Amino acid sequence: MAVNTIRQVLNTLYPLGTGEGKVIVAGMPKSGTTAIAALLAASIGEKVCSDPFYRLDKQGVRYREKLFSGDRALESLWKANRHIFKGQVVKDPNFPFFIADMNDIFPAAKQVFIVRNPFDNIRSVLNRLELPADPVEGERRMADFTSGGWFHVLNGVSPELPGSNYLERMAWRWRISAEHYLKEQNTVRLIRYEDFRSDKAAQIQKLATDLGLKPSCDISELVDVQYQPKGKSSGSYESFYDREHLDMIGSVVEPLLESFGYGR
Repeated sequence: MAVNTIRQVLNTLYPLGTGEGKVIVAGMPKSGTTAIAALLAASIGEKVCSDPFYRLDKQGVRYREKLFSGDRALESLWKANRHIFKGQVVKDPNFPFFIADMNDIFPAAKQVFIVRNPFDNIRSVLNRLELPADPVEGERRMADFTSGGWFHVLNGVSPELPGSNYLERMAWRWRISAEHYLKEQNTVRLIRYEDFRSDKAAQIQKLATDLGLKPSCDISELVDVQYQPKGKSSGSYESFYDREHLDMIGSVVEPLLESFGYGR
């Protein structure tokens, strides 16, 4: 039996604990989760665990289909791979789909949901991947994404998402993520990416304080570190999307925009 398999079996024998002192950070890809989680952890002098699902994928752990179909519980996956999920602050762009589960798995943990204007969020993903706003034009590039996290995001698989192209699928990912937050909003601390960008240090200090943590470390030299490849953000939405694609996204996300203070 392989060493990793033995460790996974042994890990399942021990409880995870209540999550006291742990912070779970959830949000869309390219919504600021990496920076906010890293700065929050730094402000309290703790370690951050970033993208454990991606790390499981890289190690060849097969779990996505069973996890997102409901055939495997997140608690089981976390137990078996607790060395991957290790950290006081744990963030992953798949966590929005498990906000309710987290409340059951770690009843004493704090949860944070990060939201970004969906038009800007999707544009940032496309710029990051060098994909055009027109999904028909972008179809020829889809062959570049045959596995890994971006494959799942663009194709809407594991988790399964509606949509006939990558624009619609990402719009639905934003909406469904937001819906999961709204169902549990009384137990989850919301932070908007736009508010974070306006004053990073102050927003992180306020976030830590609101979570009952003690932000005792100076993060002033860390706030402008580029935690993810920077996307282009200049110009209006209309200059990036044409009207058809702007309306395509809007038709999916519009019912929830007002809940987060966004508009068309």
